[in-house]
Amino acid sequence: MTQTTPDPLAALTPPVRLGERVSLRVVDAGGRREVMGFLTRLDANAIGVVDRRGTQHALPRESLDAARRVGVALGRNPTATPRDLLDDLAARAGASGTPWVARISALLADRTPPAAVPPWGVAAEFDGVRARCEGEWVTLEGGSEPVWVAAAWWATRMGARSIQVRASEPTIGAALAASGFEPLG
Repeated sequence: MTQTTPDPLAALTPPVRLGERVSLRVVDAGGRREVMGFLTRLDANAIGVVDRRGTQHALPRESLDAARRVGVALGRNPTATPRDLLDDLAARAGASGTPWVARISALLADRTPPAAVPPWGVAAEFDGVRARCEGEWVTLEGGSEPVWVAAAWWATRMGARSIQVRASEPTIGAALAASGFEPLG
């Protein structure tokens, strides 16, 4: 189906960038549908979007009927998560120490998304720190704010909403607190 209005993605201000999360209304031979995810390709003729299930959508620009930016999903209150669940996630991630938790949306607020992240998968490494994504959680041991932010961008593409960092060093705890994480007893 041919687009009858100006390109809705090009009309967004400021211009969209690779890595941003968008909601697109697409009109094609199959009808009208919504595609929501992170931009992985952006050129004059087509765009690519990866959704939270890892499905890549290749869309001709002329099929776009509407577009808007969408923030990172809020998710549940991470401080209300049962401690045994967090401990199980940490054990599977090989992480130990005091759990510090945060909403990924809060950690990534007002930050520019990276154009690319490590490949889809259960685990990835960021500056020597292994992150494991499971369900709505990404878990790491130690690290620094740039590591936590990079892991959060990676994991949010797979549907993660909360981040758990296990820390045993007081200096890491101070950095976590300054980044908006809360310790759980």
